[in-house]
Amino acid sequence: MKHSVTKPIYCLLIGLMVVGSWGMADFAWARGGHGGGGGMPLKMLWDLDLSTEQKAAVHKLLPAYRTEKNVLREKMHAARETMHALMTADALDEDGIRKASRNMAPIMEDMAVLRARFLFDLKDILSPEQVQKLRERRQGAAHCREKHRRFRQEMMDTWLQMPADNAADGAEPQP
Repeated sequence: MKHSVTKPIYCLLIGLMVVGSWGMADFAWARGGHGGGGGMPLKMLWDLDLSTEQKAAVHKLLPAYRTEKNVLREKMHAARETMHALMTADALDEDGIRKASRNMAPIMEDMAVLRARFLFDLKDILSPEQVQKLRERRQGAAHCREKHRRFRQEMMDTWLQMPADNAADGAEPQP
């Protein structure tokens, strides 16, 4: 009988995690994780209601940023692969992990500078009202990221407090 109660709880938790994952996709864009130019998601630009002239100016601006961003993304991908290999190795190599982390730092720094340059150049294209709207959107995104971080932490805490599958119904482990 206890097993019939835990199954819906697990389904609810899985559902919440899936919904949370979907929500986090937008925030990955806001951090420059995917698409866009220099970390600017399409939705943020779309919501600014750019004129035809502004769109043409952004279109001219994007290629250089995309090229540089793709180079940095490839470097970061390789650095993350190295870090992942070290973190999942059979033996702990703290010095190797520290070195891999130091190798990632300049790439992350270059990515941050690239995003800042893009936003700086974008401000020359936008009206003062659009710049303000962009600032407000980015602040809202930061607030949502923090809210989702807390949600994920609460989900982890809840999951850790739940009994293991076998302990929930007192049954012996199944082979």
